[in-house]
Amino acid sequence: MTWEGFSFLSQAATNPVDPQVQLLPSQGVSSAMDQSTSNNTKGLLYAAGIVAGGIAIGYFIGYKYAMSKARINTKHQLANDKIVDTIDMEDIGEKKVFCRCWKSEKFPYCDGAHTKHNQETGDNVGPLVVKSKQ
Repeated sequence: MTWEGFSFLSQAATNPVDPQVQLLPSQGVSSAMDQSTSNNTKGLLYAAGIVAGGIAIGYFIGYKYAMSKARINTKHQLANDKIVDTIDMEDIGEKKVFCRCWKSEKFPYCDGAHTKHNQETGDNVGPLVVKSKQ
């Protein structure tokens, strides 16, 4: 590759000392460059602020959305603050299977709905099995 391909370098090579060439920009050009740099900096700061604000708002909305999906019980006695079911030991008989996934249609007893839930979500929830002493 030759120096002639680059116009600036070819001029410098053929005319190394030219008193007419100003190495430093004049005062007017310098102040314009400073103002341009200042405007660029302000623009970058505004853009960074908008991006940071967007990230913060997106995180907050995503967090709130995820929290609303975290509810386990979505259909049984939703008006109650706490669901408590009491079953007498005499009523159990030999064995009873209780739901722990809140998906059962026969709640509080298990109907096997956790199997479908486990396949869909990769969860490993299962029923509570209560047996009487023999």
